[in-house]
Amino acid sequence: MIAKGASIGGGAVILPGVTIGAGSMVGAGAVVSKSVPPHTIVVGNPARVVGNTRDQG
Repeated sequence: MIAKGASIGGGAVILPGVTIGAGSMVGAGAVVSKSVPPHTIVVGNPARVVGNTRDQG
């Protein structure tokens, strides 16, 4: 499931059963094998958390 406000980069692979939380961002080419919490930024293969979309700075 892709929640409201989530962004998915080009070429990203989202495995079945994975949820992308509201307001999250998935980097281009990322391979997402676990659910992504709301407002989280993930990148890489396998996808790993690199930040939070609510951080200001």
